Amino acid sequence: MAKNFFDELTGYRVKVERDGREIVNVPGLLALPGLLVAPKLSIVGMIAAPLLGCSVHLENEGGKEIDIGKAVKETADTVADTATTAAKTVKEEIEKVWSDLSADDPEGCPEGEENEEDPADQPVTEEDIPVIHVNPDDSEKE
Repeated sequence: MAKNFFDELTGYRVKVERDGREIVNVPGLLALPGLLVAPKLSIVGMIAAPLLGCSVHLENEGGKEIDIGKAVKETADTVADTATTAAKTVKEEIEKVWSDLSADDPEGCPEGEENEEDPADQPVTEEDIPVIHVNPDDSEKE
């Protein structure tokens, strides 16, 4: 099994290209330790590569290539689309519930009209502010 895994790794190469020029070409066997030692850094590098104008490819002996940057971008687009759809659905559900609640209470405070008895609208007077009197003679005596 270990020999099969070793053979499989030696059959792959990790290539990084920029503007059609090959910048890095590493055998899979050498790329694996980097991936195992610093997996987060490797993932950040694969995500950052397209932002820097680079493309990351995984190529096997048969010449078949997988554009990792393209796969990451497609996955990110799918996640963004899913999040947008979910947000839209939640918004629509909230609007529906709000509409249903408003329909149940037509005598309630309609949107755009103010409640005339709202105490927040009344000005604050001096009598409304509590006052605490402290006399120095009122302190506890031991």
